[in-house]
Amino acid sequence: MALSFSVLAHALTLSGAWFELPQSNNEAATLPLSASLQYAAPATVAPVPPPVKATAPAARTRPAKVAAAPGIIRTDAPLARPADAAVMAALSDDDTSELAAAEPAAPEMTAQAQPAEPEMTAQAQPAEPARPTEPIVLAEAAPSTFKPEPAQMRSLPKRGRIAYELSYYLGGRPLLVGSAVQTWEARESSYRLESRLQPVGFARFTRFGPRVYESSGEITAGGLQPREFTAKVVVRGKSDDTAAHFDWGNHTLQFGRAADSKNAALPAGSQDLQSFMFQLSLAPPPKGRLTMPITNGTRFENYDIDVLDEQTIDTPIGRLRTLPVKRAARAGREGIEVWLAADYHYLPVRIRVTNRDGSPGGEQIATEINIGDK
Repeated sequence: MALSFSVLAHALTLSGAWFELPQSNNEAATLPLSASLQYAAPATVAPVPPPVKATAPAARTRPAKVAAAPGIIRTDAPLARPADAAVMAALSDDDTSELAAAEPAAPEMTAQAQPAEPEMTAQAQPAEPARPTEPIVLAEAAPSTFKPEPAQMRSLPKRGRIAYELSYYLGGRPLLVGSAVQTWEARESSYRLESRLQPVGFARFTRFGPRVYESSGEITAGGLQPREFTAKVVVRGKSDDTAAHFDWGNHTLQFGRAADSKNAALPAGSQDLQSFMFQLSLAPPPKGRLTMPITNGTRFENYDIDVLDEQTIDTPIGRLRTLPVKRAARAGREGIEVWLAADYHYLPVRIRVTNRDGSPGGEQIATEINIGDK
């Protein structure tokens, strides 16, 4: 449209159609006029380069913030095992991304929110040295309340009876010399145990003569808690009776012969020679070693008891799957080994006493088991 308008204006101008030149009488006015239209090509203009976008000054690289380990976490939980590290290494990328997404994102500073940094001049004071970065506390854990769960206590059958063959070892071989009977009665909160060993023939006049062990006390959440223990023993035809009284209120134990009794501090979990076997029946221990304070009426000492691998033994009532436990050898002390029947409430089905030199002394093995829950 602009070009058309320009051509029209030039045509009108040249033709004089819209105005007339003033007339003059002088000679110059009579001379013919000539005019030519010359088109001047526009000068080549160098293209204007596109405006260069101003680049923002490169932001100073700031060190990535690394969360320091919590310095206020207090816990008595066990240290992580190598298996725990393997579990963390097995996490997939998706798992780790989900863990990262769960953490709150750090707020970002926008260009408008960032304060302008003053320029340093010659008169400006040097900046203060950077202060050490304080650790970032991720969490403050409460003290751990973790405690190992106690072994699950089984219930002792209401009453029962186990008959045994009684043997003595002569020349390293067992010789049948009598019988033994173990009985018990359990109520809601009390128990009574009795073991009678009755040798026959010449065995009555050895150091393994007739004997009766009795134990009575309470049944608690932790198992058996004996009150009274008596041992009536005949050694080479002479009586040798001892007893033990457990005073749990005052945490004291009185034990020994009537004419020569002794007193000792009473630790929690203490047992007597009869009750400790049934205590193990209520809470079969794992493989390893445990320590239990035990009195036999004459002495009161810690028994280091080794719990061995499960073992199948032959008995007069068949092959039985058992858990063997034994007192660790100790110089100058008699030993005791007990086999607890896994399929019979872990009741003692085999009991062996070893001499002070470690050789086998006497043994009793089950020939009959009767259990009643009424």
